[in-house]
Amino acid sequence: MNSNSRQFLESFIAIETFLGDTSGLPRGVPFTQHVDTLRQTNHAVRVFAEDLKAFARLRNVIVHERGGGQVLAEPNQWAVERIAHIRDVLLQPALVTQFMHSPVWTIDADETVAVATQRMYAQHYSQLPVYENNQYRGILTVRNITYWIGAQQPANLRIDRVRVRTVLEFATQRDTAIFVHAQMPLIDVVGYFAAHDRRGVYLDAVLITQDGKDTQPLLGLIAMADIPAINEQLQLYV
Repeated sequence: MNSNSRQFLESFIAIETFLGDTSGLPRGVPFTQHVDTLRQTNHAVRVFAEDLKAFARLRNVIVHERGGGQVLAEPNQWAVERIAHIRDVLLQPALVTQFMHSPVWTIDADETVAVATQRMYAQHYSQLPVYENNQYRGILTVRNITYWIGAQQPANLRIDRVRVRTVLEFATQRDTAIFVHAQMPLIDVVGYFAAHDRRGVYLDAVLITQDGKDTQPLLGLIAMADIPAINEQLQLYV
């Protein structure tokens, strides 16, 4: 057995052990059944499910099918690197804190829209979390500012007099953010954006606090615009 086979099998065994420990299924259950069970709740397993099943078939060829004492199929370098990457994503996942934007600029609900838009422009932000008396009130975005402006009479449009709370109340059904804890795997954030999209709800941002509570200090933010870079970092579409 060459080094590619050994490396491949080491990664496969680590994944197999992780799936068995996580799924709660009885010992002896086929590998693919662990995959199908966990893909319902684990976004990383869902993303890599077909790769995992393909690698299970390759593992069976390597371990069980031999001709003249020789392995009939050896994994190529791509397969060795790919399964090692999946192993790392599952067992040692990158966390949201490793990718988030920090510190995060916020805006008080009593500030004017003029101040908010100037801050967005200066920081190249498309959204600002809104707080009032240190309590989270919602997320102000370029999109809901645009909607609000479109609904106004031009003669009455004075963004230096209108408060952020006014725009936020106007757009409460259009803009969404969720809070997650600092130890959440980065790949789970991709799952949140995808799940919202499937429901037809636009998720503007994921806000990170120590325990995922909106009453805690804001540590960082991940926006929809970050998803392509996250996909690339996690090699989700290789």
